[in-house]
Amino acid sequence: MSIEPILIVGAGPAGLVLALSLLQNGVAIRIIDKAKTHRLGERGAGIMPRTLEVYNILGTLADVCNKANPLPFFRVYGPPGGTEALNTFPMSPYMEPTGPCPYKNPVVLGQHHHEAILRAHLEKYGCHVEIATELHSFEQHESHVTAHLVHDNGEKQVTETANFPWLIGADGARSIVRKQLGLSFLGETRTGENIVLGDIYVKEGLDSEFWHNWGDASSKMASLRPTGQGDNIFAFLIFGKEIDYDKVATGREDVVKTFYEISGRKDIIFGDLIWISNYRPNMRMVDKFHEGRVFVAGDAAHCHTPAGGQGMNSSVQDSFNLGWKLALVHKGLAPPSLLDSYDTERLPVIAEMLNKSTLLFKQTIKPGATLSDSGWRRDGDLQQLGVNYRSSPIVVDEEASESVAPAAYNSGSETEARAGDRAPEAADLVDITNEDKTTSLFKIFGASYHTILIFSGTVEEHAALAEASKKLPKDTVRSILITSTADGVTTQHKDLFSQVLLDPQHIAFSTYWTPSDSLGVVVVRPDGVIGARVRDVSGLQKYFSGIFLEA
Repeated sequence: MSIEPILIVGAGPAGLVLALSLLQNGVAIRIIDKAKTHRLGERGAGIMPRTLEVYNILGTLADVCNKANPLPFFRVYGPPGGTEALNTFPMSPYMEPTGPCPYKNPVVLGQHHHEAILRAHLEKYGCHVEIATELHSFEQHESHVTAHLVHDNGEKQVTETANFPWLIGADGARSIVRKQLGLSFLGETRTGENIVLGDIYVKEGLDSEFWHNWGDASSKMASLRPTGQGDNIFAFLIFGKEIDYDKVATGREDVVKTFYEISGRKDIIFGDLIWISNYRPNMRMVDKFHEGRVFVAGDAAHCHTPAGGQGMNSSVQDSFNLGWKLALVHKGLAPPSLLDSYDTERLPVIAEMLNKSTLLFKQTIKPGATLSDSGWRRDGDLQQLGVNYRSSPIVVDEEASESVAPAAYNSGSETEARAGDRAPEAADLVDITNEDKTTSLFKIFGASYHTILIFSGTVEEHAALAEASKKLPKDTVRSILITSTADGVTTQHKDLFSQVLLDPQHIAFSTYWTPSDSLGVVVVRPDGVIGARVRDVSGLQKYFSGIFLEA
């Protein structure tokens, strides 16, 4: 049997993002999903600003934004039968975009639309999700993983045994990959706090401007959120300790009956039920993200309550963190030890994510919480712009002064541009190597290469940095010289670097490197995270010696 492409099990956002990341890195993949059809439903609809930045790098942002909608205002009604709102408030108050953070506001897009966009981008690489294909079992070997697959063609099941260099389980909370790998799944199950959720048509009686809510989450609550996708489709939630979840989840009749009991709003006329699920909140996570050649990502690695919109977004970031590292190791350019940083970087983030979402869930189901915006706010840290890897062993920061490790969610990491932080945007840059066209850093970052930003310095220092960069594996780095003035920029500079950018308003300088009169080097990883902030060639070499086999 030959060694086949990397196998990804599960075609939700985590699996699809990983597939796209690997394909953009020139790595062949197969992605399978046991479902016989692509899933329907608005589950996991909130997309946070940091995920939008990931999609900017992957090239899917425009399609997502064209389909998505702003988060609607949250509207709470009074006693059953009442049509007057007791309170209306934004769950995530609008934030004016800034230069370093152009995407400051969450958007809403049902997961089925979200996944369809990602699948369309995979198809540009000739890659298609293999549905009705299930991983039955696998065995690990020193050089590969042997996977046993079952294909259901509707008439019979066909088995396949194939070898893969790596296997990634993005196969959800009941992950066969996680279970067979024997990973611990620590945490708790919230018994008696189920949520019946799904999508349903609303024929009349309800506008599509607000997220409508009746009752109290501590006893009985019903919620209808417009999907913004036409046809009067609303996502519904029914929950509370006094709800008979199993009975409500039997179908449309009991959903509508329970809704009328809670709201008293029989003027709202429902159409067909599209899908329904009886969801039981779990707060669990693995103790490690991989074993040998097998990895887990997304819900296969961590389960959570839906409060806070952190789960799906964290799943996307799991995959984007892993993708470039796995590509380099797979191509023989990086040591296998680089993959250990997937665990060390993501474990603290997920632990903090679970703490935040669990606290929000508890606040949401407290008596009287429905009328208050405090338990329903979804801003601040939840935007995930402050998620950072400052404590990672593979980042290098010669400018850092702190001795205490920062929190995984750290508001300062939104804009401070330290090693381990998100790389901020810097616009209004002039590309003097390309007809003086205006550009920005977000247009330059890519999922398949490191971007080396060089600020100030002398011609001799520039030549030394360029020489060091050229010794790195081909097509894995792009070196960019950023200068505040065109004076002194020569043809030699244009030959040395991928681009020379003029920063006349000191936007990039003020964001990434001050003072502007001394040499500074900032390395942005393929996942849009700052990997290094150093002062010279030796610092650059120190960082890349932790990434590549030869640096």
